[in-house]
Amino acid sequence: MECISYKLKKMKSLKKHKAIIVRILAAGILSGLAAACIKDTGNYDYNDVNRIEISGIKNVRDIYMVSLGRPLRITPTLTFSVSEDKDSLQYRWHVLGGSFYNSTGVLSTERDLDVIIGGSLIPRVGIYQLMYCVTNMTTGIRYDHRFRIDVQDEMQTGFIMLCERENDGFDIDLISMFKDTMTQYHNLLDRFESQLPREGRKPLDMLCYGDGASPKLGADGMKKFAIWILTDKGTDRVRVEDFEWQPEFNISGISVISEKYLQGKKLIAEKMVSPAPPVNVSGYNWAYFEGNWYWYNWPMMAYFYLQPVNAETSVSAPYKAAPYMCGNSTYTAVLFNEDANRFEWQNAAPMQPTVATMCTQRFYSAGSFFNWENPNYSLIYMDNRVAETGYAVVKDVSTEKYELLLINVHTTMSAPVQLGRYLFPDGFPAETIQFFALSYSLPYLYCATEDKIYRMNISSMAATQQWDDVTASVLPAGHRFSKVKSTAIRFPRNMQLAVCTYDPNGQPGQNGQLAFYDIQDGTGNLTLAKHPATPTEAGYQIDMKWTGFGKIINVDYKQP
Repeated sequence: MECISYKLKKMKSLKKHKAIIVRILAAGILSGLAAACIKDTGNYDYNDVNRIEISGIKNVRDIYMVSLGRPLRITPTLTFSVSEDKDSLQYRWHVLGGSFYNSTGVLSTERDLDVIIGGSLIPRVGIYQLMYCVTNMTTGIRYDHRFRIDVQDEMQTGFIMLCERENDGFDIDLISMFKDTMTQYHNLLDRFESQLPREGRKPLDMLCYGDGASPKLGADGMKKFAIWILTDKGTDRVRVEDFEWQPEFNISGISVISEKYLQGKKLIAEKMVSPAPPVNVSGYNWAYFEGNWYWYNWPMMAYFYLQPVNAETSVSAPYKAAPYMCGNSTYTAVLFNEDANRFEWQNAAPMQPTVATMCTQRFYSAGSFFNWENPNYSLIYMDNRVAETGYAVVKDVSTEKYELLLINVHTTMSAPVQLGRYLFPDGFPAETIQFFALSYSLPYLYCATEDKIYRMNISSMAATQQWDDVTASVLPAGHRFSKVKSTAIRFPRNMQLAVCTYDPNGQPGQNGQLAFYDIQDGTGNLTLAKHPATPTEAGYQIDMKWTGFGKIINVDYKQP
């Protein structure tokens, strides 16, 4: 058996060697045939692959900061192992999806990147991963470099204005606050091609506040700020990112108010109030319509302007409410009953609002400073001073005296309390005042007529006190006031007074001015504010005053 095994192994080995010999002979024959055609010089050239090294672009651990609507420019450096053959190279700047290489679109096909950030590929703020690809079309070899960009928006935060336009309708302008700079932008509705109806509409008011139900891009839930535009023809919201409007953004599209209160009319708010600070995204507001206040309560998904809150019981008819209120950042508010000349308060329990809790309650105590139910009171004005305190200006028709009332609006079940009562000085022209503005924490009240503005120290207000005319420090020659308000509720710097003026003889649509004034502690003097409050290291600091707007109806603070 061993002999047979040996012979078999030997035969297999010989066959293997014969096969190798045959392959060698065949190679020699082919070589000889090739030599008959091409002279063998003995020199053999091998071409190296033209490798490409990409540099001059940040890696994925670093990041480019860029703003929507602004250019992103990157000039990469390409190093070639042999030489550059531009005709054989293809360039692609990809926007990547979730995987390592999942292109959602191509930003550019140029060697250097120079594009405006925005559009369908990068529609919103956030961090995006990009990839630069250089492909040698001759060899098919591709070289990649990934990097990231942090997209911000210069127009997302700042002071937003509702302005009358030249002929009719309105514009929305902005003073953006981006990093340390402030930039003026005109007519955002045209800039973003918004479909918001505005021709032939008289602007009434504008409100910006935290609202979890605000229209937003995508479903990421990141955008929680609402912009409401009030006109004489409708009450609408626009998206905070791009001012897009759709018909369902109209207040009538989310209201469940019954025809009993509409009486064949559209729900068009004459006024809106939300004392919520910027950090509050719960979405409480009140809308005033046809003598009634309606509550909008996003967290409960229950009260989208369901019924008037100005009713004392669930079965009684609503009383006529004054078009002013002060509230807190959740659900409590103080209203004024014009039928009975008394203050009332709403206190809907936040967890279980019912028809009964949505009604207002009477105050059953006289109070320490004034009578909540003084039948001689006529309400002139009421507003929030800060998120949970408010003030009211009333006239006592029995004495012909004007009074300033300070109120604390609790977030608990306890009733609002009185903080103080002050008399306006004798002879003060209170009946001509168009705008009242009470400082955030300093004891100064500013009262503006069409062409005058007065300051009073409320810590010593009495019938014998005099008032100071501070018109010269804030009103340009020939101008009139269109809005004066304290920066108490949503603005980032609370010790300021926002003053909007316009020149009635100027070019309509361009005759308005916005300025912010610091209120000096101890004197109440107004000095033009600067931004930032202290110069940057580079020395940047500007006056907070801008011109070229239309007549400003209102100014508010906008954020994402």
